[in-house]
This record gives sequence, structure tokens and C-alpha cells, in this order.
Amino acid sequence: MRPTSVIRIDLAAIDANIAAIRRLVGGSCRLCPIVKADAYGLGAARIARRLAPASHLLAVYSPQQAVALAEENLGVPILVLMPIRELSRGDELYRPLLAGALHATIHDESQLRSLARSGERLGVRVPVHVEVDVGLRRGGVDLESAGELLHSVLRRRSLRLAGVMTHFSDSKRDPAGTAAQLASFDRLIAGIELPETCLVHVSSTHSLLRGRRFHRGMVRFGLAWAGYGAEDLPEGERLEESALLRGAVTWSSEVVHAKRIPEGSGVGYGSTWIARRPTTVGLVPVGYADGFPTTAGGRAEVAVSGPDPRLLATATVPVIGAVSMDQITVDLTDLGAAAAPESFVGWSVEVVGADRARSNFLPAVAARAGCLPHELLCRMNPRLPRVHVVGAAGSTSEETPVVETFPIAAARAAVS
Repeated sequence: MRPTSVIRIDLAAIDANIAAIRRLVGGSCRLCPIVKADAYGLGAARIARRLAPASHLLAVYSPQQAVALAEENLGVPILVLMPIRELSRGDELYRPLLAGALHATIHDESQLRSLARSGERLGVRVPVHVEVDVGLRRGGVDLESAGELLHSVLRRRSLRLAGVMTHFSDSKRDPAGTAAQLASFDRLIAGIELPETCLVHVSSTHSLLRGRRFHRGMVRFGLAWAGYGAEDLPEGERLEESALLRGAVTWSSEVVHAKRIPEGSGVGYGSTWIARRPTTVGLVPVGYADGFPTTAGGRAEVAVSGPDPRLLATATVPVIGAVSMDQITVDLTDLGAAAAPESFVGWSVEVVGADRARSNFLPAVAARAGCLPHELLCRMNPRLPRVHVVGAAGSTSEETPVVETFPIAAARAAVS
């Protein structure tokens, strides 16, 4: 049975993005890709295997996510960002810990003491990164208490200070505030003698792309490995190399039904869209149950392409009416107003594309829906097939593509 839509992840684009990030930060700065939440729903195991050779660490949020990656034997330590308070020999993370493949994040003194006791009981020295709160007011130790906490880590034989880190509250929209938070962090670090092996890391994707002053010993990034983030920053406020990032994700479906409606007809629940002309309406089997945001109805656009030479071969068309649970409606009229509606059935629909010049580029769809690109990625229902490819159609990759031009066809083959 064929799927209604498919998520395609271009591994060659991810390779290109890692190369671009390496060029951005230089050879001495280490890389820590974020692959939490199943690599934003794109398949953590497969993505991590691609990222690991170029990475010093891979970061996840929870111990459960770390266990799943540890089973892949990636050869790269895993940094858990959530506070871990206890570890035992029966814990699934015990073996990675013994192998030096687990790093923990320290958020406060209470957690520090608990984790130190676990290290003592197990006879291991736990690598830890202290997170300093410079304004996000989420996790991490308050700036005022951070110095004392760092000295406490340095005194513990069962803990090894592997890193000191922070996370800015709004490096996307507030460069002045981000600079002030960085200055606060730097004043703290200047007053403490850190071990030579201790990594200082402050950058997430947006600060990584803003400037080299944020790069330090290591950079942590999620969106950037998938090719996104540069479009959020104005020209002149990002490094030139950020233009090398390539979108890695495509979400494809097809037109399964089309009909002609008269001028004045309402479309969808609540008739939120009214036809101002005789209109050809196409039905695409993608809806909010698949992760397409309800807020994208009447705002987003999709790219449509088909084989009929009498009609416009490729175009971007609007999503009209309300987003339903399993379907959206699109206006196909401009593709061929005189064409029979049934001639559009089977046309390929790129719900989310990798071309940043198009209005269906993933960050553009997210912006029109009023959500974050991370959120849109994570919304994509796990039941939709993920097809990992090496080189998409039209790619400049020297490797041979493993899917067809229209990814829905490949998805059918992949799941049949």
C-alpha cells in the first residue's frame, strides 16, 4: 500500500552543511551537532552516523535519547543536556559511561552532589559540562553562583570538567542583548582557571552564523546541519559562508482529486476561502494529523509539477481553505484554467521544499504558519516514511541519487 506522502532527507546536503560549518568555524573549533528529539524527527540514528565522523560530541536532551544513540556505537561521546542526577550499574547508560562515551550537563549544586556520589559509587570519573544561565532563565546555574559551582566541580575527584557552556536567550533577533550576555559569560570565565581540556561553548545555530566571536572551543548547532538558520538573520549580520547551507528536507505528496467550483463558492470547513473566479481545486492527502500546521491554511504555498505539456510544468500554488485532519486543498487554476480537473490527478506536490528561493522552503512555510522551523520538523508525524537519500534530483553531488525525481514514487517502492 502506497503512502500518502513522504519525508525525504538529503544526506549529501547534510554533508555539504557540515563542510560549510567547518569552513565557518575554522579547523581548531570542535563541532557538537544537536540530534535531540530523534534529530528533529528526521531519524537520529541515520543522521548521527552521517554527522559523527566530523563531530567531537553529539548532543541530545534526555537519557533515553542518549541510550538510543549509544546503541549505534558511533565512536563519538554523547552530551545529555537534561540534568542527570543518578547513575547506577543497572542503568543503560552505565556501559557508555565506562567507555567515556557519556557527558552530563550540570545545572545546580544539588545535581552536582548527586552525580558526584554516583561517580564515587561506580568508581568512574564523569565528564560534565556546566551550563551557566546568562539570561535564558531556563536550565543552568545562575551567573552569581556559577563560579562557586565550577570550583566545586574542580574539587570533585569523581567529576571531570569537560566543558563550560551557556545558551543565549535570543541570538536570532537580539544581537545587542546577545553581546551583553556573552560579555557576562566572559567575565565569569576570565576569573576561573579552567583545565586545558575544558571546552568553552556558547553558540547555537544563529550565534554560530552571526560571527566568529561566538565560536570559542566548540559550537553546538541543530538547524544548521539541516541547512536552516541563515534566512533568519539580516544581510550584514551573518557570516558570508552561511550562504553555503543547503536545505536537506523535502516533504512530498500528490494531487489525488481535483474539481471545478464556481465563483463565490466557499472551500473547506467554515468556508474561510471564497472563490473569486471559477476555480480548479486540488486535493492533497496531507493534513494536521501528518503535522501540517492548521495555521498554514490560506497562508502557505506548495510547489506542483506534472508531465502534461499543455499545462504549466512547475508552479507554486496557494493552500486555500482550512487545513483538515488528513488533507489540504490547493488552487490549481493558474496551471491550466481550461484543463479538465482530472488531468491534475497524480501530479507531484512538494509540500515543503529544499529550494530557499521558493515560498515552500521549510523556514518560509514555518514563518507563514507562525511556528519555528524546528517545530515544523518535529510536527511531521512519525508514521510518514522517511527516505534518506544521497543527492537529490538536480543536486551537484557527485554521488549517485538513490531516488527518483518525484520522491513519492520512491517512497512507494521503499515501503512496498
